[in-house]
Amino acid sequence: MRFDIEIPENAAFDAVGFGLNAVDHLLAVPEYPDYESKTRITAFERAGGGQAASAMILCARLGLRTKYVGKVGGDEIGSFSLESIRAEGVDVSDVPAVHGVTNQIAFIIVDQRNGDRTILWHRPKEIATLPSEITLEKVAVGRVLLVDGHDAPAAARAAAVARERGIPVVLDAETVKEGTKELVANTDLLVASSRFPKLFTGAADLREGLRGLLAAGPSFVAMTLGKGGAIAMRSDGEVVESPGYDVEAVDTTGAGDFFHGAFIYGLLEGWDVERTLSFSNAAAALNCTAPGARGGVASLDDVLELMRGAGRL
Repeated sequence: MRFDIEIPENAAFDAVGFGLNAVDHLLAVPEYPDYESKTRITAFERAGGGQAASAMILCARLGLRTKYVGKVGGDEIGSFSLESIRAEGVDVSDVPAVHGVTNQIAFIIVDQRNGDRTILWHRPKEIATLPSEITLEKVAVGRVLLVDGHDAPAAARAAAVARERGIPVVLDAETVKEGTKELVANTDLLVASSRFPKLFTGAADLREGLRGLLAAGPSFVAMTLGKGGAIAMRSDGEVVESPGYDVEAVDTTGAGDFFHGAFIYGLLEGWDVERTLSFSNAAAALNCTAPGARGGVASLDDVLELMRGAGRL
């Protein structure tokens, strides 16, 4: 299956990501604690996270020219988050620090038996981006725009601005809130979490949910299924199912973020849907083999090696 989409050949960046950045505090435990219990933490780490920021970091590691657009808090945590993005070679020229508030933070409990995680998070309203703050110069300077939909009205504005300039929009769809309907309508390629289609359409059936998403505007929709891989559907109804990869999971935090970054890479390389999804599954799986939202993948060769070893390249 081919992607039915045109991508600009020339731009200042290959990919621009608008959305969340965060600072994650990873707490590894032998097993998930019971209510009103005490559990010893076996490992602790502070690391950068956030959907759009982490996706752009993977794109940079894969060799793409990338830019992240968002806000950070004006404290030490915000400085840590910003530097974690800049250090990866991602452009952060449009990331202001908001004085007087902290950055988005998360405390992530990682069950060492299987790498599954539970996330507790806080994000001050002051670091949300407003639609009025979205400009052509910020978001319409790449060959592809990724939005993660958390500041949904601003993301919808960013998507509209990009599409007016012929730039395809990829949506990392996870939650439904005010502005999500407009955002989906302004999306070309929607890659959702397993929960999103039912939340958005009300359809319990997986494929019915994908069809409902297509009816809302995108020409291509996909759903990540964790260890099960991913399933995709094009506007003509053609379906592709892509199996996951068998790895020893340490921490599943950020797997979806890396899936989206890898998806953008495949899109820009001109690959077909099958290869792009398989590549994205491989990147997501590798992310789970190390702690943190940005672990497991250092380069393009890492992902290709896993695909090759599984006989999928």
